Amino acid sequence: MLAYAQRLLNLNDEVMAQLNAPNMAGIVRLGTPEDFATSRLSKVLSSFAHTYPAVALEVVCDLTLRLEQAFHQHTFDLVLIKREQRSSAQGIPVWREPLVWVASDDGFALDQRPMPLVLSPAPCVYRKRATEALDAAGIDWRIAYTCSSMAGSLAAVHAGLGVTVLPKEMAPPGLRMIDNDPLPALDDTEIALLSDEPLSAPAKRLRDHIIRSLEHHDLPVV
Repeated sequence: MLAYAQRLLNLNDEVMAQLNAPNMAGIVRLGTPEDFATSRLSKVLSSFAHTYPAVALEVVCDLTLRLEQAFHQHTFDLVLIKREQRSSAQGIPVWREPLVWVASDDGFALDQRPMPLVLSPAPCVYRKRATEALDAAGIDWRIAYTCSSMAGSLAAVHAGLGVTVLPKEMAPPGLRMIDNDPLPALDDTEIALLSDEPLSAPAKRLRDHIIRSLEHHDLPVV
């Protein structure tokens, strides 16, 4: 029923947009982490684009650190960032991600000590989660491959160069997903939405659309 309800809400958005803001136009600049853009955000943006066809979206995928820096320089209207759960920082929590370990199917890297890791440059929430969990479990590790691109990181993992951390739903076919044993459990991370001020009318519509579209998923934000 949830899927049907979401479709009805999207249809309601289209109707109300035509009635209340038929000429809504402008440019909205949005920053987002690459993995979240490919996993969840594409459908959200697609429905917004169909509802407001005269609004031009400018979407940039990058690391959270760079997105935050650019946001504070007013480069973006809206930014989605990864952060610790229940953070007291600004922004509205819109998503929670369960994380898993991902390795090549042959498990070659899993057996090495220190265990090689394929991670994004510091500071990175996934990187912090991985190293802290391994330290707590007493497992030696080393950074074998650092890459800011998800495609590059996955290629390294496929090649057996190391183990990485991904959202559970992003673990691709052909790779081995380890959810806990034999590696330590990973705490979830949070996706938060930052809004620049003042926001244009189209940016406000996108902000509200993102919040409403993501708030009904099966992992409620706490």
